[in-house]
Amino acid sequence: MDRRSTLKILGAAWASPALAQRNQPPRSKPFRFGVTDVFLHDVAIPKWQDFLQTELRMPVQMIQKATYQEALEALRSDEMEAAWICGFPYVVARGFVRLCAQPGWHGQPWYQSYLITSAKRTAPHSLPGLKGDVFAFDDPLSNSGYLVPVVALRSLNQTPQNFFRATFFTYSLHKVVEAVASGLADSGTVDGYIWEVLQKNGSSSALKTRIVAKSRHYGFPPIVTRKNLDMGLHLRLQNALLQAQATQQGRALLQSLDLESFLLPQEAWFSGIQELTEILNGTHVPIPLSEIYESA
Repeated sequence: MDRRSTLKILGAAWASPALAQRNQPPRSKPFRFGVTDVFLHDVAIPKWQDFLQTELRMPVQMIQKATYQEALEALRSDEMEAAWICGFPYVVARGFVRLCAQPGWHGQPWYQSYLITSAKRTAPHSLPGLKGDVFAFDDPLSNSGYLVPVVALRSLNQTPQNFFRATFFTYSLHKVVEAVASGLADSGTVDGYIWEVLQKNGSSSALKTRIVAKSRHYGFPPIVTRKNLDMGLHLRLQNALLQAQATQQGRALLQSLDLESFLLPQEAWFSGIQELTEILNGTHVPIPLSEIYESA
């Protein structure tokens, strides 16, 4: 994504959110919750719907979006009230979305971007060793699936176009793993949370891949609401998520996502992604490769 595209997203901002009102009349329209490729499988979607309908005491419509850009546009145009997105889309869309809750993976608000290749491939063991590969990205607005490796290439004075033999987007983290496992791609970049859970569940595709390098830790993909959503409704959603462990439906949802809890989000958790975004846009100097990947 170039600087102009990112700034275009940043330029669309909502007006200040309305103040919460007491004794509001029942909501006539359903609460629309957006899901993207953060999800590991569709079985979690009905669990989300059941949980939210019980906790919010209103109809809930689940809306699936194929890309992060589509999710942002839906939030900006009032097509959705909330969505589970990635940290990179959140950083570029702060003007019209607000943090609501942060999934806790292993009890922490962090995850890593993994470079992966075929398990049959004994080398490489770092990003420079992937030069000349056919490389699979996830989504142009994915932190783990695009931003991290592209900014890492900046530290090598390289771009995807001159470093890799060819690149393509799968628009699915799972499909990145499948592309590498099948040989369609020599290597790729994927959300560590997704890869680890696929491995844990015995995914045949994941088992055919291995990790080349892990990035430093970044803020886990957050749940956000549009900024002009009634604050009372925002807080109801936030409270429901923070208390999910206390209900049977909440625990079932968390278990289906391989998460322990939802946490109260902090802006500081996204400072690393903010830095990467600024490097991508040319407003921050590149940083050493060792500050992006733990083993590179």
